[in-house]
Amino acid sequence: MTPDLGMSSALHVTVFAIERQCMTDAPVPHGWTLRRALCWVIVPLIGFALAFWLRYGVIQPEAIGLACAQADAPGWCRPREWLILGQYYEVWGWVAVASAAIALVIPLPPAVLRVALGIALLFSALALVLYNTTLGALALVVTLLALLWRR
Repeated sequence: MTPDLGMSSALHVTVFAIERQCMTDAPVPHGWTLRRALCWVIVPLIGFALAFWLRYGVIQPEAIGLACAQADAPGWCRPREWLILGQYYEVWGWVAVASAAIALVIPLPPAVLRVALGIALLFSALALVLYNTTLGALALVVTLLALLWRR
């Protein structure tokens, strides 16, 4: 038996009937389907896979860096240099931020909006892995806002 400390039982009265607050089965217009959600999840996964391959397979290996530092460097070293310059100037993050801002602010036809959102998601993933994390994170948040707001 608990001692009565002078508190009334009014503290335990529910203000709202929880049973009456359940949602209805009304269809949501332009709702998310599993197929639609998976399509939008696949885009950044492709971006992450490409970015990890570029980072750990092309940019970071020491043997590739040494081969490209030689005077008679192979022809594929020039695109590697472009990747490193793009990383240095934060191209991946700026492309992601620009396409995310365009998708969020400018009213676009649905097909163009999907392209802009896809570019923003892809380049956000690239930016997060390829050393442009600040712009990549900003772009990812803006892209997700645009994706949920614009649909």
